[in-house]
Amino acid sequence: MTDWIKAMNPAGAIDTKEAALAAARLSAVGMVLGAVRDSVGAWYSANGGAEASQRAIENLTGQVQSPEQVAQAAQFGLMAAGVVIVLQLILAVVQWLKPNQVLPIIFLALVVLALGGTLLSLTGSSMPGMASLAPPMWTTVTTLVLMTAAFFMHIAGIRGASALSKFRDAQAY
Repeated sequence: MTDWIKAMNPAGAIDTKEAALAAARLSAVGMVLGAVRDSVGAWYSANGGAEASQRAIENLTGQVQSPEQVAQAAQFGLMAAGVVIVLQLILAVVQWLKPNQVLPIIFLALVVLALGGTLLSLTGSSMPGMASLAPPMWTTVTTLVLMTAAFFMHIAGIRGASALSKFRDAQAY
């Protein structure tokens, strides 16, 4: 645990192979946090979020969809979220077992997109007609907390995987 806390320090030195491995594995933990965030979003969508979004779209566009269309769209959304969550967990296992730099870089970009979208949703709720599209504050706070932690974990993962690569190269000579 202490190695992980040290590894999360973006300015900290990674001077041993064990510290590099701990830092590289932090990215896997960040991927799990992303899966937790997506699970919370899927749960919210399944428990009233889809209906709230549908009402907001009807208010903005004036188009009313049938209950069958709404249910079909909600079911597709839940299945897509499930696939994304399982994929994140599989990639977290891959990163844990065989740390590399590619996955943390990809997931860091996704985390930045999630944080940016969440911050934009906060500003969008002040625009006329858009307040009904804003997610509840608890989902926004959940995203901000989890994705901020994941941001630092993915940076540590990139640094750790880079240091592991250097240790392996030095050991080869």
